[in-house]
Amino acid sequence: MKMRILMGIAGLCGMLSLPVYAVRDGAVVETSVEMVDINLLKKELKELRKKDELQDVTATDKEVQTALMYAKLLFLTRTDKSTVTGRGILEGKLEWQNVRDLGKTIRALSFEAYKQGGEAKEILFKLLDYLSSQNIYDRIPPFRYSNYNDIRKVPLDFLSAASVCKSERLEKLLEGVLNILEWDIVRSGDGPTLEWISSDYLYNAIPHVFKCIAYNPNMEQAVKDMKLFGHFLSICTTYNPGGRDILKPDGTGFHHKTHYNGYMYSYRTWVDYMYLLKGTSFRISEEAYLRMRKAVVSEYLMAVCAKEDKGHIFGNSMAGRHPFTGMEVTFSKDSFEKLVEIGGDVMGTELDKELAAYFNAFFQTDFYKGIEPAGLDGFYQFNYSPAGVYRMGDWVAVMRCPTTNFWGGEIYNKTNRFGRYQAHGTLEVLYEGGLERSGYPFIKSKKGAGWDWNMMPGSTTVHYGDWKAMMPAQNVSARFDQWSKTTDFAGALSAGDYGLFAAVFDQNDNWGNQRFKPTGLTFGKSVLAIDGMLFSIGSGISSEGDYPEWITATNLFQNVVKKGGELVVNGKEVEKENSLLVLSEEPCWMVTPSSTGYYVSAGHDSLVVRYGAQETPVSNGPETSLDKELVAKAYLVHGVKTAGKGYRFLVVPSVDKVRMANIAKRYEAGELFETLVQQDSLHIVSYKPSSVMAYSFFAPADDLNVGNVVGSATELLVLERMEGDEMQLDFCNPNLRPLKDKKNWVPMPTEAVLELKGQWEQLSSDSEVVLQRNQVGNTLVKSVLKEGFPVHLRLKKK
Repeated sequence: MKMRILMGIAGLCGMLSLPVYAVRDGAVVETSVEMVDINLLKKELKELRKKDELQDVTATDKEVQTALMYAKLLFLTRTDKSTVTGRGILEGKLEWQNVRDLGKTIRALSFEAYKQGGEAKEILFKLLDYLSSQNIYDRIPPFRYSNYNDIRKVPLDFLSAASVCKSERLEKLLEGVLNILEWDIVRSGDGPTLEWISSDYLYNAIPHVFKCIAYNPNMEQAVKDMKLFGHFLSICTTYNPGGRDILKPDGTGFHHKTHYNGYMYSYRTWVDYMYLLKGTSFRISEEAYLRMRKAVVSEYLMAVCAKEDKGHIFGNSMAGRHPFTGMEVTFSKDSFEKLVEIGGDVMGTELDKELAAYFNAFFQTDFYKGIEPAGLDGFYQFNYSPAGVYRMGDWVAVMRCPTTNFWGGEIYNKTNRFGRYQAHGTLEVLYEGGLERSGYPFIKSKKGAGWDWNMMPGSTTVHYGDWKAMMPAQNVSARFDQWSKTTDFAGALSAGDYGLFAAVFDQNDNWGNQRFKPTGLTFGKSVLAIDGMLFSIGSGISSEGDYPEWITATNLFQNVVKKGGELVVNGKEVEKENSLLVLSEEPCWMVTPSSTGYYVSAGHDSLVVRYGAQETPVSNGPETSLDKELVAKAYLVHGVKTAGKGYRFLVVPSVDKVRMANIAKRYEAGELFETLVQQDSLHIVSYKPSSVMAYSFFAPADDLNVGNVVGSATELLVLERMEGDEMQLDFCNPNLRPLKDKKNWVPMPTEAVLELKGQWEQLSSDSEVVLQRNQVGNTLVKSVLKEGFPVHLRLKKK
């Protein structure tokens, strides 16, 4: 009885029952019902219409005449006020050309009806009633959301009639457009939405969806759908399992089944509509905002800083199928400002000060007065990429390698034809000032011509002797995504100011069927990034197969030289059109024209250094024109069809020859890095000035005696830092251990067990860990690792 009275009061007060959403286990779910003032919602909805008005309809005289003829061929006959029959063009199976023609017809008739009324209006209304009464909307095939022309244009053509229609006819039109935009999937629940959603949909479709909802004359239905629309913007920020679009827990954004910054221009439209809902009852949730904030910040953390939109470049290894032309962050400065305001709205403050601090840092400004720019220096791990990013001052170093889940290069028809080695264990150094300053091809029209596609910096590759052989199927059209064949251990571990990247790789030559002549390339590599330096070691470098005498090499750098700068080797400037061969017994230090230093200690494989013009094709393929560039480059030659090779080299960004000479001396004197273990299954490196030990366990190992870590029961990355009798211990498994089915994969946890020498007690930890004493008196550190995330543990010696 009491419930009936309460519901009656709600009805008298003009209240509407709407779902409330909350976050559980990273997903947005419906939890309860709230009572909302329907009059307030209607008022807010009307205000939203003013912020996103229907576009003016345009059509040429020819389009109008064509539309009138098209309508006649449908033989439309009205049988009652809302029912129209017809035959002909739209009977049977609908093809997409039918849908395009139908959209153009509606737009042209709407233009004529709005301008003249009369016959055109009558014909338009007949056509619209025919579509709704004969269920034509249900028969329209789903959009290919990657077809940007159709998804942007066709719904707009249909919506042209919204300015002419009223009441029930308008409601049916808008519902019909929602139907072809598959809004029924969103209405069916969060699970189906997340399985289906793509970044293309967010970028292209949500402006149409918003208009369909906002202009619905049935206001009660409109406010319910607008509440769902706000929830939809929130639910799409949920971390979607495996290779599905879009956001992942480490902040990366996915498309084409992997981390793909180039497609994250979808963030712009997404944030535009989050911003539109700001200050209303339809706003996004705070949890969704925080995930969106993390995604945007993560993308900028991968790139160098710049004052404006242009210049925020990230590694070419992350450029997808657009080498050197797809390296800029696509989220705009204007959108960033909107996101700051959205944060303030959902948090109940003027703005999000934390994000404002990032804005001031990324755009090198004091736009947000009184807010100190965020500190950006440090090491960042993105194990859904998988990548490590080390940044300091005006430079960013990016390390990346493919796995069975995450491709490194995407090759399309006449696009990125030589992208096979785009992320083959690369180590790139990028500088503020754009591609030219970083030594990369920077004229977009040249599409990378003049660049040696065998040699991405830091990569280990088999150098092709002709360009045709480097393309999948040796043609300009065959598709290929460069995954590894079997390996999944690639990624990074951050300890804040410093970090470790490691990868083990075996070459995959197939994509559906065999695309390349197999080379059997394998390698393992690690990079310890600390104190503004990156120390890289490799092992297990092997290659074999029925291919010509192509060398296997580790490529230190390749630097396009446009103006200024010099290539220095052991203190001497190298003259142009010159080559050097540095023999194994000679240590060598270099400074590139972009001011990146390299040091290779004695005992290396033959080191080739070249400075001169080279002629190579554009990324479209060798059938197009070649071009020349002046290039400085260096690589270690491991031999032809070789086995068990390795390397060690040091990278020092933003250095001059005086400082680099001093660093080389310190290294040779044993003051900096020491390689303690360099095996195919294990790398251990120490950095003496900070008492840091870095372990790359490519496989389980035990009985170690070089540091406090005695062994690991699993593959693992570990960083150990001693400060007196206390130890900072950081560890993670970048191998997400994917459990796969035909459609997707899910990450599986790692039950990590580290054995430490002696007895230790826990001082602090950011994760759940268990310490146990084993039979020999050592300490076992146990933890369950998930999705590549690290454990940061502080211990004290007992």
